[in-house]
Amino acid sequence: MKAKLNHIGVVVHDILETSQLLRIIGLKQLTKPEPDPIQKVSACFLAGGEEQGVHIELLEPTDDTSPIAKFLTNRGGGLHHLCFEVDDIEEMTERLEQEGFQVVSPPTECVGYDKSFNLKGNEATRISFLLLPNKLLIELLQKGA
Repeated sequence: MKAKLNHIGVVVHDILETSQLLRIIGLKQLTKPEPDPIQKVSACFLAGGEEQGVHIELLEPTDDTSPIAKFLTNRGGGLHHLCFEVDDIEEMTERLEQEGFQVVSPPTECVGYDKSFNLKGNEATRISFLLLPNKLLIELLQKGA
């Protein structure tokens, strides 16, 4: 089973302010900030070159109960995770867990991603988060159909 780098997640205090600053150095905003009530974050995506390449995802907590709120408070934001696109999120999550990765969040729907990229279909995009022993956070993403 293959995994392809999809995006790099960065936690910020203010998506709009950060995206404006990053546009100065040539990044292009691909999506508007989109709140996701399930994940309790707002996110937007920027491209550094090709729109089909690896994106930068800016994440802002929607409230104090957001999974990234503590990260923002403790670290002031910054690099949060690497996201890899997979064909079968259940299989890859299970395989990585067997290899010693710690499942932080099992596969769940990510409606914000679908709204951001205007993906419509019978199945929603799903994501899961896993932690490597060295504390690097990995997100798996299976795009909706």
